[in-house]
Amino acid sequence: MESIDLELAKKILLDNISPIEEFENKNLLDSLGYILGENIYSPIDNPPFNRSPLDGFSFDFNLSKGASKNTPINIKIIDEICAGDNSFLTPSSKEGVRIMTGAPIPNTCNCVIMQEEVDFNENTNILTIYRELKEFENYCFKGEDVKFNQLILEKNTLITYSHLGILASLGISEIKVYKKPTIGILSFGSELLMPGMSLIPGKIYNSNLFTLSGRLKELNLNPKIYPIIEDDPILAIEFIEKILPEIDFLITTGGVSVGKKDIVHDIIKITNSTRLFWKVNLQPGTPVLAWKMKNKLILSLSGNPFASLVNFELLARDVLSKLTHGLIKLPTVSEAIISGEFSKYSKKRRFIRAFYDKGIVYVNNNKHSSGMISSLINKNALIDIAPGTNPLSTGDKVKVILID
Repeated sequence: MESIDLELAKKILLDNISPIEEFENKNLLDSLGYILGENIYSPIDNPPFNRSPLDGFSFDFNLSKGASKNTPINIKIIDEICAGDNSFLTPSSKEGVRIMTGAPIPNTCNCVIMQEEVDFNENTNILTIYRELKEFENYCFKGEDVKFNQLILEKNTLITYSHLGILASLGISEIKVYKKPTIGILSFGSELLMPGMSLIPGKIYNSNLFTLSGRLKELNLNPKIYPIIEDDPILAIEFIEKILPEIDFLITTGGVSVGKKDIVHDIIKITNSTRLFWKVNLQPGTPVLAWKMKNKLILSLSGNPFASLVNFELLARDVLSKLTHGLIKLPTVSEAIISGEFSKYSKKRRFIRAFYDKGIVYVNNNKHSSGMISSLINKNALIDIAPGTNPLSTGDKVKVILID
């Protein structure tokens, strides 16, 4: 297929990829940012015993009946229980214990009073109280937070910091998660150099590799980065065939247009691979190409820096979301009022870089070329301009895609 709409391109990509169904066990501390691969049920009650929520004294609430400032009541204290202790003394119906926050409450006690509300004689171990208490006042019940065998987390949950705390409180040290996909990043172009090398005439530094790999890391994935491949289809085929078994999805940049050195077309022809589509009705990034080699999906993006990023955000992210069971979120679409000017008529669907804040989207008056990269700084949105749209000016309502 050639020159198709963006929505059809997305559908074709999604029809040719399946979610990763492999699992691995992760130590709890290492599981942050993964998708849970199983339902988790609580192995214990939490708290695992009736416990005190504060520092104070515990006894049978009936002992406090009639207590007031004018008629205080004295209670004999027979033990002191701290967090981590397990008292072997059982207070009678006329006795109590001193207790600290988090400590287990004896079975014969059913309330706790704050130590700031009472007087306690450390020499005689006599507690004096000045008010009545209700049954189970200041009392944390066994299992009141989580009950044994209660469903805690459902399969496909994204593990966050709060989940780590909950699971740790239940004594769970390891969980089953979906493996994250291995995403390969490969750049085509004899003109490309790696940063740090001496710049020679006719050469440019490879920025796409760093933009895309950095974006993948921001999205909580660790890409597999490969060396630059020169404009030689035979060398490229040998290299791709070598790396395909170790990756789940390959993203390439460059070599997709109609020039003499745009080798991706030759690679597809020589290997009898399947071309899914070439050219999408959008600007920049029109010549984006999707294909399959040995049943592995490959998305070949434009070599122009901004065009490459547009292709990634609008197409590759959909693939990554499906691969990861939703770990990678799709961009948020919203409406905004434009501040600034865009002076060009948009013959085809166009995307320009911008900064979105509180319903206003700010654009530069220039630097919209697909080859420009400096204007990406401090931009968090793409303005989605429909085909046939006249120049935009301050106050116009536009659709924006938030790159978050």
